[in-house]
Amino acid sequence: MTDANNSKPFKTLNQQLSILRDRGLDDAHAKAKRSLEQIGYYSLINGYKWMFLARDSNGEIIHPEIYKDDASFDEIKSLYDFDFELRSILYRSLLKYETMLGAEIAYRFSEQHQEEHAYLAMDNFSRDTQQVSSVVGTISSLSSTIKKYSDRKGKNAIKHYVNKHGHVPLWVLVNFLTFGELNYFYANCTRDIQMTIAKDFRHTKCISYGDTHQPSITPVAIMDINQMVNIFRNAVAHGEITYSKVVYRTPHLGEIKSAAGIRGVALHSQAGVFELIIAMKAVLPKKNYQRLIKDIDGLLKDSKDRFNPINYSALLQDMHFPSNYADVW
Repeated sequence: MTDANNSKPFKTLNQQLSILRDRGLDDAHAKAKRSLEQIGYYSLINGYKWMFLARDSNGEIIHPEIYKDDASFDEIKSLYDFDFELRSILYRSLLKYETMLGAEIAYRFSEQHQEEHAYLAMDNFSRDTQQVSSVVGTISSLSSTIKKYSDRKGKNAIKHYVNKHGHVPLWVLVNFLTFGELNYFYANCTRDIQMTIAKDFRHTKCISYGDTHQPSITPVAIMDINQMVNIFRNAVAHGEITYSKVVYRTPHLGEIKSAAGIRGVALHSQAGVFELIIAMKAVLPKKNYQRLIKDIDGLLKDSKDRFNPINYSALLQDMHFPSNYADVW
C-alpha cells in the first residue's frame, strides 16, 4: 500500500537507476544496480554525489539536481570505495594512538596517585576553577562505566576486579573508556601529569627514530591532537564520510605543526585529513607513522586512474593535501 502523504516514497532498485539516468548518469545499469543493492542509495549516492553535480556560475548546485556531463556512476562508486579504504587506514593509526594515550594516562596518574579509587577524587585532578564541571563530568563518567560493566551479564575485567578486589585499577578501566573520555581525562589532569605524558610521547619518538633531537610536544599540542582525533575517530568508527571531513572548531595547529617538525607548508585553519596525518606524525612511533603514510600513498596511487584529473585534484583539495604533500611527509 502506498502513502500519498509520504514525501520520500519507496523506490525499487530499477526506479532508483532510472532517476540516476534521468539526471545524467548514463552508466547506471546492471553493475550499478548491484552496488545500490549492496550499499544503498542513501549511503552511496546521497553521500558521495556532491563532487559530481552540475553547478551554476556562482558554484551553487543546480536544482533540480543534474550531474556534470563527464560524471559517471562508476566514479561515484570509486569515491565511495576510496573513502572506505581511507577509513580503514586511518582507524589503525588512530587506534594505536588511543592505546598509547590510555596507557600513558593510566601509568602516570596511578604513579602519582596510588590509593584505590584515586581517579574518583576531585583533589587528584586540576584545581582550575574553570574546570570544576569538567572534572566532575569525568569522575561521573568513570563511575558510570564501572557500574555499567559491573551490572552486565557475563564476564568482563571490570566485573572481575570489583567482585574479587573491590576496586578497578585505572590501567584496567582505561580499556573500557571511549576516546572522548580519555580526551577529557587528560585535559583534566594536573599540569605536571600532562607535562610528563607529553614528554613520554617525545621520548618514545626519540627511541623509535634513533634521534634525540625530536621536537618537543607540549600538553597544549596533546590536547589539540586529542580534539582532532576524537572527531575523526568517531567518523571512521561509524562509517561517516571522511575524505572531506573538517574540524570546524579547529585547535591551535601551530602547536601540532611544531610537535611534528613540519616546515614549509601551510595548514588549513579548519583541520582535514592532511592535518590529522600531521598530528599523527607528532605522536606516533616511526614504524606506525611510516605505515600510515605508506598506506595513504598507496591508496592515492591506486585510485588516481579511477577519477578524471579534475575530480582527482578536487579529491586532494577536499583532503587538504598540498601539491608537495609527499615532500612534507
